[in-house]
Amino acid sequence: MNTTTRWGLALAVLLGLLDIAGVSGVWADDGPPAAIAIGGGLLGLVTIVAVILAGRRGAIPTVIISRVLSGLLSLPVYWAENAPEWSKFVVGIALAVTVAAVALLTAGRRGPRPA
Repeated sequence: MNTTTRWGLALAVLLGLLDIAGVSGVWADDGPPAAIAIGGGLLGLVTIVAVILAGRRGAIPTVIISRVLSGLLSLPVYWAENAPEWSKFVVGIALAVTVAAVALLTAGRRGPRPA
């Protein structure tokens, strides 16, 4: 596994942990809808399990798919009228890190091109 892939996996784990922590927002007054928070938590769990298996079983496509789905699941915050402004900022950062992680993972999978 090359360095690019390792950085991508590290970012994916960070995002997965944040997704799992986001489930606690279900009980907050201005938290996300339960379906979105629980769905994000499940995708975070899928990401972490896939990262653990990535070295042995080639689960990197699962990591990429779970991160893309999690990013898509976070987009409704921009249309929700009752979403706090800070949540839009946090989601924007998470989406940027998601793009970086997916880019690193896809670049790492390609490997060097022959001359």
